[in-house]
Amino acid sequence: MNTWQRVERHIRLTRQTYAPERDPGTPPLLILFINSICNQTCEHCFYWRHLNQPDDLTVDELRGLSKSLGRVETLNLSGGEPFLRKEFGDICRMFIRNNGVRQIYVPTNGSFADRTASALEQVLAEPGLDLFAVEFSLDGTAEFHDAFRGMKDAFNRAMATYDALASMQRHDPRLRIHAISTATATNLDEIRRLTRYLFDRCPAMDHHNLALIRGDRKNPSLQGPALAEYVQLYEEVRRVWAPREAVRYGSYVEPMLQSAKIQTAREQRMVVPCSAGLVTGVVYANGDVSVCETRPPIGNLRTQSFPEIWNSQAARDLRRAIAAKECYCTNEVFLWPSIVYRPSQLLRMAVRAAPWAQGPAGGVTGAPASAGEGPPTGGSRA
Repeated sequence: MNTWQRVERHIRLTRQTYAPERDPGTPPLLILFINSICNQTCEHCFYWRHLNQPDDLTVDELRGLSKSLGRVETLNLSGGEPFLRKEFGDICRMFIRNNGVRQIYVPTNGSFADRTASALEQVLAEPGLDLFAVEFSLDGTAEFHDAFRGMKDAFNRAMATYDALASMQRHDPRLRIHAISTATATNLDEIRRLTRYLFDRCPAMDHHNLALIRGDRKNPSLQGPALAEYVQLYEEVRRVWAPREAVRYGSYVEPMLQSAKIQTAREQRMVVPCSAGLVTGVVYANGDVSVCETRPPIGNLRTQSFPEIWNSQAARDLRRAIAAKECYCTNEVFLWPSIVYRPSQLLRMAVRAAPWAQGPAGGVTGAPASAGEGPPTGGSRA
């Protein structure tokens, strides 16, 4: 995507942010839980109550969803473990062809190198795709990660999958490789060791993202990190990855995003007006539809079409509640577009984040002991 295409896309999504409440159109950023099947038992998973269910949408039902939608700019796939869906490649290609999807982001535990590479070969055969980002979910170094995920050799299998994708990337630079770690009160030192390991071990990896634990986690005793310690960790990760971040498109937003997360967690309120329900929408594996992952579903695709649900009174009520700042979260998937596609917020967060990005302590003075979260049902599966 060239510079003009990026500008045109930015203008288009900014306009969508200010869409009329009664007719918001297709959400250009769609979060689709492609399945509920997972092979791990992660302690921090917010979706654990809904995993491994028999009622995932069929390919035909997903095709019906795709045909009911207009243009979708970015498809964020989740699960379960997304690459366990045997029709992964077919589903991605369906949305690329029917809905003009140009970017796809997928978190993965990296357990299945051959299956992942095979699926990506199918998707990357589509010339209309600009970017496919695979985000490895890693919680620490090998011993800690395997225990936390409840799976022997989970870390080494993830590294084997990375190696397979790094080889593919040499032939197709549209494939980008990231990592994400969810910070808790127990794994900050592990993440410090992990980030240095990944930078040295994985030269094809562009980015290591940090998230705050959120939602109804499987292990209810897990607490968020002390915010000041989280900021110190982020600063260390930022310094390690600076050589690669310097050339990564979007890296300029990262300090703004982290600053917004910290302020939200510290003040326990919505600090960035949220665009959920306008720019972003969520479809769960069983067909439930919601405007975001924090709010409950407002309908199901097996009884109504997506447009019927999206334009319903329940959807309008939720958009009003979000606009009234009746909720908050630190979910990057929703914070990112809420910052980037609102010019006033982009400017405000740029000013706020600038001094914070220059030192480990800025912006978090007076932070509470731990990073609490709003409604217990919210959050993004990492």
